[in-house]
Amino acid sequence: MGLLSEEEKHEIMKRRGFKSDKTGQKHPPSELVIHHIDRNPKNNKPENLMVLTEQEHKDLHKRATG
Repeated sequence: MGLLSEEEKHEIMKRRGFKSDKTGQKHPPSELVIHHIDRNPKNNKPENLMVLTEQEHKDLHKRATG
């Protein structure tokens, strides 16, 4: 598998209702990112992907390294 295109990212967010997987709150697509749980950007299996806000994503990585 390769890296996700912008269109693929948008489709994943759309399928999940433009909601954060962490909070369930709806957000504009411009505030959302796709996080790879195993940190492998080539592993695009649905169970490895999370939709998060940019801030949730930053916080997640900060906790993992800090």
